[in-house]
Amino acid sequence: MALTNLELVQTMYESFNRDDFDTIRNEVFSQDLVWNLPGHHPLSGTKNGPEEVIAFFQQLRKANIQVDLIKLEAWGESTVVEVHRGHGRSGDAVLDALNCTHYEVRDGKIAEVQVYISDQHAVDQFFWAVYDLAPIPARLG
Repeated sequence: MALTNLELVQTMYESFNRDDFDTIRNEVFSQDLVWNLPGHHPLSGTKNGPEEVIAFFQQLRKANIQVDLIKLEAWGESTVVEVHRGHGRSGDAVLDALNCTHYEVRDGKIAEVQVYISDQHAVDQFFWAVYDLAPIPARLG
């Protein structure tokens, strides 16, 4: 039996929090997925396809990020909107942010995602602290 759009998004979050990326890859994401994450940090930008988004998710987990769903609503036949709390600690860096995400579902899979960040500065600051760039000589080598 196919999942409802709400169940699909909920499955993604549950799978993320238990590092079950195979379920996300095989049961949740469309092959032509586009995931848009705003910001000015190493993980921001557009990710294309399940593998890029899963690589992004794996980096979130390496930074000890947990995601708690707060509210999940269906809008029409193909849209899900949710509010979630992303939180974690990595070394001295701490993140605790409320965010909203818009999902477009096509053919029973998540196909397009736009994340909206409540405190972009705090999110940018956290990820720059966690994913520091190497010194310029090392980057040129």
